[in-house]
Amino acid sequence: MQFSNFTTAVVALSLITIAIAGFAAVGAAEDTELTELENTTVETTENTSYVELDLEFAEEFTNTDSEALALTVYDETEYNESGENATAVLEDSVTGSPNETVRNEYTVGTEAEDDLEPETEYRAIIEVENEDHIAGGYIAADDESVGGVMFGEDADSVPGFGAGVAVAAAAIATAGLVARTRAGGA
Repeated sequence: MQFSNFTTAVVALSLITIAIAGFAAVGAAEDTELTELENTTVETTENTSYVELDLEFAEEFTNTDSEALALTVYDETEYNESGENATAVLEDSVTGSPNETVRNEYTVGTEAEDDLEPETEYRAIIEVENEDHIAGGYIAADDESVGGVMFGEDADSVPGFGAGVAVAAAAIATAGLVARTRAGGA
């Protein structure tokens, strides 16, 4: 079976489009800037003793032996008014290795040494260099008050994969449509 030069060119153009989209996706995945993994509300009550951050790191890492994660906590009201220009009430960084579980507790109380205050709504933002290195995690008040969230692989699998598949499908469909139209089909 022979294809016309036009059909061959359309198929070649489709394959080039798929390759370019693939290289763009790989380049974006290798970006070393921090990516927002989670942005959620955590509310403390008069019964809250601490806010807990639990992290489960993936079994394997790509091109590194450790992963750094940044936690920034803002007063929710101030965050809603000023966004990330608000003053952080708590900042922490956590580093983990493959297959490691890390648990941090941030105390809640009215003493100067406490990290957070009771009966307050906070905005917790978690950023990471490579979200594929986080298998799962949880941030919430210990008394299971309003707010808190689970995140990680189970919450959001393979980001960007759907977009890559969509680009490939569109390129192949376009090539088929053009070839069929060119051949005289309807």
